[in-house]
Amino acid sequence: MLTVLVSALLLAGGLPAGQAGGHPHGNWGSAYRSVDGGRIWFDLNRRHPVGTVFDVSAPSPPRVWEATDRGLLRSEDLGNTWTRVGPAAIGERVRVVSEDPAGGSVLAGGSGGLFRAPADLSRWDRVLPAEPLALTRDGDTVLVRAERGWHHSLDGGATFADGDHGLAPVAEVAGHPVVASVRHGDLEVACTGDGAYARTGGGAYAVVPGTEGLAVLVALSTSDGVLLGTSRGLLRYRPGTADPLVPEEDIPPFLAIGAMEVPARRPEELFIATSITPYPVPGALPDPVAAPESGGVAGVLWIGGIGALVLFAGVAGALARRRRGGRR
Repeated sequence: MLTVLVSALLLAGGLPAGQAGGHPHGNWGSAYRSVDGGRIWFDLNRRHPVGTVFDVSAPSPPRVWEATDRGLLRSEDLGNTWTRVGPAAIGERVRVVSEDPAGGSVLAGGSGGLFRAPADLSRWDRVLPAEPLALTRDGDTVLVRAERGWHHSLDGGATFADGDHGLAPVAEVAGHPVVASVRHGDLEVACTGDGAYARTGGGAYAVVPGTEGLAVLVALSTSDGVLLGTSRGLLRYRPGTADPLVPEEDIPPFLAIGAMEVPARRPEELFIATSITPYPVPGALPDPVAAPESGGVAGVLWIGGIGALVLFAGVAGALARRRRGGRR
Protein backbone atom coordinates (compact mmCIF):
# COMPACT_ATOMS: atom_id res chain seq x y z
CA MET A 1 0.00 0.00 0.00
CA LEU A 2 2.84 2.37 0.87
CA THR A 3 4.51 1.68 -2.48
CA VAL A 4 1.30 2.45 -4.35
CA LEU A 5 0.84 5.70 -2.41
CA VAL A 6 4.42 6.81 -3.03
CA SER A 7 4.10 5.92 -6.73
CA ALA A 8 0.92 7.96 -7.06
CA LEU A 9 2.51 10.97 -5.36
CA LEU A 10 5.55 10.77 -7.58
CA LEU A 11 3.51 10.58 -10.78
CA ALA A 12 1.42 13.52 -9.61
CA GLY A 13 4.53 15.58 -8.91
CA GLY A 14 4.12 15.31 -5.13
CA LEU A 15 7.73 14.13 -4.63
CA PRO A 16 10.90 15.35 -6.32
CA ALA A 17 12.42 12.91 -8.79
CA GLY A 18 14.91 10.65 -7.05
CA GLN A 19 13.06 10.42 -3.71
CA ALA A 20 10.52 7.68 -4.40
CA GLY A 21 10.72 5.53 -1.30
CA GLY A 22 14.49 5.21 -1.51
CA HIS A 23 14.40 4.31 -5.23
CA PRO A 24 15.51 7.28 -7.37
CA HIS A 25 13.54 7.13 -10.60
CA GLY A 26 14.34 10.46 -12.16
CA ASN A 27 16.03 8.32 -14.82
CA TRP A 28 12.88 6.21 -15.41
CA GLY A 29 14.86 3.11 -16.28
CA SER A 30 17.26 0.93 -14.34
CA ALA A 31 18.63 -2.50 -13.58
CA TYR A 32 17.86 -3.90 -10.15
CA ARG A 33 19.68 -6.54 -8.10
CA SER A 34 18.39 -8.78 -5.33
CA VAL A 35 20.43 -11.15 -3.19
CA ASP A 36 17.51 -12.79 -1.36
CA GLY A 37 15.42 -14.26 -4.16
CA GLY A 38 13.59 -11.04 -5.01
CA ARG A 39 12.36 -9.81 -1.64
CA ILE A 40 14.62 -6.73 -1.47
CA TRP A 41 15.94 -4.95 -4.57
CA PHE A 42 18.77 -2.47 -5.11
CA ASP A 43 18.82 0.12 -7.91
CA LEU A 44 22.07 -0.24 -9.90
CA ASN A 45 21.62 3.03 -11.83
CA ARG A 46 20.99 5.31 -8.89
CA ARG A 47 24.20 7.27 -9.60
CA HIS A 48 24.23 7.01 -13.39
CA PRO A 49 20.74 7.50 -14.88
CA VAL A 50 19.80 6.01 -18.23
CA GLY A 51 16.58 5.91 -20.23
CA THR A 52 15.19 2.43 -20.78
CA VAL A 53 17.07 -0.73 -19.82
CA PHE A 54 15.99 -3.33 -22.37
CA ASP A 55 18.16 -6.19 -21.13
CA VAL A 56 20.60 -7.05 -18.36
CA SER A 57 23.26 -9.74 -18.08
CA ALA A 58 25.28 -10.56 -14.97
CA PRO A 59 26.46 -14.18 -14.89
CA SER A 60 29.63 -13.18 -13.01
CA PRO A 61 28.99 -10.30 -10.58
CA PRO A 62 30.27 -7.72 -9.81
CA ARG A 63 30.39 -7.36 -13.63
CA VAL A 64 27.00 -6.27 -15.01
CA TRP A 65 25.93 -5.49 -18.59
CA GLU A 66 23.01 -3.28 -19.63
CA ALA A 67 21.38 -2.95 -23.05
CA THR A 68 19.79 0.51 -23.02
CA ASP A 69 18.37 3.22 -25.27
CA ARG A 70 21.66 5.04 -24.67
CA GLY A 71 23.96 2.27 -25.82
CA LEU A 72 25.64 -0.80 -24.35
CA LEU A 73 26.93 -0.27 -20.81
CA ARG A 74 29.21 -2.33 -18.55
CA SER A 75 29.98 -2.04 -14.85
CA GLU A 76 32.70 -3.88 -12.97
CA ASP A 77 31.45 -2.81 -9.54
CA LEU A 78 27.72 -3.58 -9.40
CA GLY A 79 26.63 -0.24 -10.84
CA ASN A 80 28.82 2.21 -8.92
CA THR A 81 30.45 3.16 -12.24
CA TRP A 82 29.40 2.43 -15.82
CA THR A 83 31.36 2.48 -19.09
CA ARG A 84 29.89 2.59 -22.58
CA VAL A 85 31.30 -0.19 -24.76
CA GLY A 86 30.58 -1.87 -28.10
CA PRO A 87 30.90 -0.85 -31.74
CA ALA A 88 29.25 2.28 -33.11
CA ALA A 89 27.56 0.12 -35.75
CA ILE A 90 25.40 -1.57 -33.11
CA GLY A 91 23.22 1.55 -32.96
CA GLU A 92 22.14 3.86 -30.17
CA ARG A 93 19.33 1.58 -28.99
CA VAL A 94 20.68 -1.78 -27.82
CA ARG A 95 17.97 -4.40 -27.29
CA VAL A 96 19.77 -7.51 -26.02
CA VAL A 97 22.97 -8.44 -24.21
CA SER A 98 24.25 -11.77 -22.92
CA GLU A 99 27.60 -12.75 -21.46
CA ASP A 100 28.62 -16.40 -21.75
CA PRO A 101 29.09 -17.57 -18.13
CA ALA A 102 31.70 -20.13 -19.21
CA GLY A 103 33.97 -18.33 -21.67
CA GLY A 104 33.11 -14.68 -21.08
CA SER A 105 32.25 -13.86 -24.72
CA VAL A 106 29.47 -11.30 -25.17
CA LEU A 107 26.52 -11.07 -27.53
CA ALA A 108 24.84 -7.67 -27.91
CA GLY A 109 22.40 -6.44 -30.52
CA GLY A 110 20.65 -3.29 -31.64
CA SER A 111 19.34 -1.66 -34.78
CA GLY A 112 22.64 -2.48 -36.52
CA GLY A 113 22.34 -6.22 -35.90
CA LEU A 114 23.74 -8.72 -33.43
CA PHE A 115 27.45 -8.54 -32.54
CA ARG A 116 29.80 -10.89 -30.71
CA ALA A 117 33.01 -10.05 -28.82
CA PRO A 118 35.54 -12.27 -27.05
CA ALA A 119 35.99 -11.88 -23.29
CA ASP A 120 38.71 -9.23 -23.73
CA LEU A 121 36.46 -7.17 -26.07
CA SER A 122 39.35 -6.90 -28.54
CA ARG A 123 36.98 -6.95 -31.50
CA TRP A 124 33.25 -6.98 -32.31
CA ASP A 125 32.01 -9.16 -35.18
CA ARG A 126 28.52 -8.82 -36.66
CA VAL A 127 27.00 -12.32 -36.53
CA LEU A 128 23.44 -11.40 -37.57
CA PRO A 129 22.32 -8.44 -39.70
CA ALA A 130 18.77 -8.37 -38.28
CA GLU A 131 17.90 -6.39 -35.15
CA PRO A 132 17.28 -8.88 -32.33
CA LEU A 133 14.14 -8.51 -30.24
CA ALA A 134 14.91 -11.23 -27.69
CA LEU A 135 17.80 -13.56 -26.92
CA THR A 136 17.94 -16.78 -24.88
CA ARG A 137 21.16 -18.59 -24.01
CA ASP A 138 21.65 -22.08 -22.59
CA GLY A 139 25.33 -22.98 -22.64
CA ASP A 140 26.50 -22.91 -26.26
CA THR A 141 22.92 -22.87 -27.54
CA VAL A 142 21.59 -19.41 -28.40
CA LEU A 143 18.10 -18.60 -29.70
CA VAL A 144 17.40 -15.14 -31.14
CA ARG A 145 14.01 -13.72 -32.08
CA ALA A 146 14.01 -11.04 -34.80
CA GLU A 147 11.15 -9.21 -36.50
CA ARG A 148 10.82 -11.75 -39.30
CA GLY A 149 11.80 -15.00 -37.65
CA TRP A 150 14.02 -17.07 -35.40
CA HIS A 151 17.77 -17.62 -35.62
CA HIS A 152 19.77 -20.17 -33.64
CA SER A 153 23.38 -20.92 -32.83
CA LEU A 154 24.94 -24.08 -31.44
CA ASP A 155 28.45 -22.66 -30.98
CA GLY A 156 27.91 -19.87 -28.46
CA GLY A 157 26.83 -17.30 -31.04
CA ALA A 158 29.85 -17.50 -33.33
CA THR A 159 27.60 -18.55 -36.23
CA PHE A 160 23.84 -18.54 -36.72
CA ALA A 161 21.36 -20.38 -38.91
CA ASP A 162 17.78 -19.46 -39.72
CA GLY A 163 14.96 -21.18 -37.84
CA ASP A 164 14.41 -22.09 -34.21
CA HIS A 165 15.86 -25.63 -34.49
CA GLY A 166 13.09 -26.85 -32.21
CA LEU A 167 14.25 -24.55 -29.41
CA ALA A 168 11.40 -22.02 -29.44
CA PRO A 169 8.51 -22.32 -26.96
CA VAL A 170 4.96 -23.01 -28.03
CA ALA A 171 4.15 -20.41 -30.66
CA GLU A 172 0.69 -19.29 -29.56
CA VAL A 173 -1.66 -19.50 -26.57
CA ALA A 174 -5.28 -18.26 -26.58
CA GLY A 175 -4.64 -16.50 -29.90
CA HIS A 176 -1.64 -14.55 -28.58
CA PRO A 177 1.99 -15.05 -29.69
CA VAL A 178 4.14 -16.47 -26.88
CA VAL A 179 7.15 -14.25 -26.23
CA ALA A 180 8.71 -16.26 -23.37
CA SER A 181 8.07 -19.38 -21.31
CA VAL A 182 9.37 -21.13 -18.22
CA ARG A 183 8.97 -24.48 -16.47
CA HIS A 184 8.64 -24.70 -12.67
CA GLY A 185 8.37 -28.34 -11.62
CA ASP A 186 5.34 -29.68 -13.49
CA LEU A 187 4.04 -26.12 -14.03
CA GLU A 188 4.52 -24.47 -17.42
CA VAL A 189 4.01 -20.73 -17.83
CA ALA A 190 3.70 -18.97 -21.21
CA CYS A 191 4.06 -15.19 -21.45
CA THR A 192 2.09 -13.11 -23.95
CA GLY A 193 1.27 -9.48 -24.63
CA ASP A 194 -2.10 -10.04 -22.97
CA GLY A 195 -1.40 -11.97 -19.80
CA ALA A 196 0.41 -15.06 -18.56
CA TYR A 197 -1.00 -18.54 -19.12
CA ALA A 198 -0.19 -21.65 -17.09
CA ARG A 199 -0.79 -25.38 -17.23
CA THR A 200 0.25 -28.43 -15.24
CA GLY A 201 0.94 -31.94 -16.41
CA GLY A 202 0.61 -31.05 -20.08
CA GLY A 203 -3.03 -30.00 -19.73
CA ALA A 204 -4.76 -26.99 -21.24
CA TYR A 205 -3.40 -23.48 -20.70
CA ALA A 206 -5.50 -21.12 -18.56
CA VAL A 207 -4.87 -17.45 -17.89
CA VAL A 208 -3.17 -16.64 -14.59
CA PRO A 209 -5.86 -14.61 -12.77
CA GLY A 210 -4.68 -11.04 -12.24
CA THR A 211 -2.49 -10.87 -15.34
CA GLU A 212 -5.29 -10.21 -17.83
CA GLY A 213 -4.46 -7.18 -19.98
CA LEU A 214 -0.82 -7.05 -18.85
CA ALA A 215 2.10 -7.51 -21.21
CA VAL A 216 4.12 -10.32 -19.63
CA LEU A 217 7.49 -10.45 -21.38
CA VAL A 218 9.56 -12.63 -19.08
CA ALA A 219 9.21 -15.32 -16.43
CA LEU A 220 11.78 -16.79 -14.06
CA SER A 221 11.56 -19.91 -11.91
CA THR A 222 12.80 -19.34 -8.34
CA SER A 223 12.80 -21.32 -5.11
CA ASP A 224 9.64 -19.43 -4.10
CA GLY A 225 7.46 -19.64 -7.20
CA VAL A 226 7.63 -17.96 -10.60
CA LEU A 227 8.52 -14.31 -11.04
CA LEU A 228 6.52 -12.64 -13.82
CA GLY A 229 7.91 -9.48 -15.40
CA THR A 230 4.92 -7.45 -16.55
CA SER A 231 4.04 -4.01 -17.87
CA ARG A 232 2.84 -3.15 -14.34
CA GLY A 233 5.73 -4.28 -12.19
CA LEU A 234 7.03 -7.58 -10.88
CA LEU A 235 4.62 -10.30 -9.73
CA ARG A 236 5.30 -13.55 -7.87
CA TYR A 237 3.12 -16.50 -8.88
CA ARG A 238 2.68 -19.35 -6.41
CA PRO A 239 -0.20 -21.57 -7.52
CA GLY A 240 -1.91 -23.60 -4.85
CA THR A 241 -1.26 -21.06 -2.08
CA ALA A 242 -3.79 -18.84 -0.33
CA ASP A 243 -2.51 -15.79 -2.22
CA PRO A 244 -1.14 -17.15 -5.53
CA LEU A 245 -0.25 -13.84 -7.23
CA VAL A 246 1.35 -11.02 -5.26
CA PRO A 247 3.35 -7.93 -6.34
CA GLU A 248 6.97 -7.55 -5.34
CA GLU A 249 6.44 -4.35 -3.39
CA ASP A 250 10.07 -3.20 -3.49
CA ILE A 251 9.65 -2.60 -7.26
CA PRO A 252 7.31 0.33 -8.03
CA PRO A 253 4.23 -0.96 -9.88
CA PHE A 254 4.52 1.73 -12.57
CA LEU A 255 7.77 0.16 -13.87
CA ALA A 256 7.63 -2.32 -16.72
CA ILE A 257 9.93 -5.36 -16.47
CA GLY A 258 11.82 -6.32 -19.62
CA ALA A 259 14.35 -8.98 -18.59
CA MET A 260 15.44 -11.12 -15.64
CA GLU A 261 18.55 -13.17 -14.99
CA VAL A 262 20.09 -15.40 -12.33
CA PRO A 263 23.91 -15.50 -12.12
CA ALA A 264 25.52 -18.88 -12.63
CA ARG A 265 25.39 -21.03 -9.47
CA ARG A 266 23.83 -18.25 -7.37
CA PRO A 267 20.07 -18.98 -7.37
CA GLU A 268 19.15 -16.35 -4.77
CA GLU A 269 20.82 -13.47 -6.67
CA LEU A 270 18.56 -11.93 -9.31
CA PHE A 271 18.83 -9.07 -11.80
CA ILE A 272 15.99 -7.35 -13.67
CA ALA A 273 15.72 -4.62 -16.33
CA THR A 274 13.03 -1.95 -15.98
CA SER A 275 11.49 0.97 -17.87
CA ILE A 276 8.88 3.64 -17.17
CA THR A 277 7.43 3.12 -20.67
CA PRO A 278 5.99 -0.21 -21.86
CA TYR A 279 8.39 -2.47 -23.70
CA PRO A 280 7.45 -3.27 -27.30
CA VAL A 281 5.77 -6.66 -27.59
CA PRO A 282 6.99 -8.78 -30.53
CA GLY A 283 4.09 -9.62 -32.83
CA ALA A 284 3.26 -12.87 -34.56
CA LEU A 285 5.89 -14.09 -36.97
CA PRO A 286 4.99 -14.07 -40.69
CA ASP A 287 4.13 -17.43 -42.18
CA PRO A 288 7.02 -18.91 -44.17
CA VAL A 289 6.58 -18.99 -47.95
CA ALA A 290 6.01 -22.58 -48.96
CA ALA A 291 8.15 -23.87 -51.84
CA PRO A 292 6.37 -25.74 -54.69
CA GLU A 293 6.29 -29.50 -54.19
CA SER A 294 8.61 -31.46 -56.41
CA GLY A 295 6.72 -33.00 -59.32
CA GLY A 296 3.44 -31.37 -58.33
CA VAL A 297 1.45 -28.37 -59.47
CA ALA A 298 3.44 -25.14 -59.09
CA GLY A 299 2.43 -22.74 -56.33
CA VAL A 300 0.76 -19.40 -56.91
CA LEU A 301 3.99 -17.46 -56.34
CA TRP A 302 5.84 -19.65 -58.83
CA ILE A 303 3.10 -19.25 -61.43
CA GLY A 304 3.04 -15.49 -60.85
CA GLY A 305 6.80 -15.35 -61.35
CA ILE A 306 6.58 -17.25 -64.65
CA GLY A 307 3.74 -14.99 -65.76
CA ALA A 308 5.79 -11.90 -65.02
CA LEU A 309 8.73 -13.39 -66.91
CA VAL A 310 6.56 -14.13 -69.95
CA LEU A 311 5.08 -10.62 -69.84
CA PHE A 312 8.55 -9.07 -69.59
CA ALA A 313 9.79 -11.17 -72.51
CA GLY A 314 6.79 -10.15 -74.61
CA VAL A 315 7.28 -6.43 -73.94
CA ALA A 316 11.01 -6.68 -74.60
CA GLY A 317 10.35 -8.47 -77.89
CA ALA A 318 7.85 -5.86 -79.02
CA LEU A 319 10.28 -3.05 -78.26
CA ALA A 320 13.04 -4.83 -80.14
CA ARG A 321 10.80 -5.29 -83.21
CA ARG A 322 9.83 -1.61 -83.08
CA ARG A 323 13.50 -0.58 -83.00
CA ARG A 324 14.29 -2.84 -85.92
CA GLY A 325 11.35 -1.39 -87.84
CA GLY A 326 12.56 2.16 -87.20
CA ARG A 327 15.98 1.40 -88.67
CA ARG A 328 14.64 0.20 -92.02
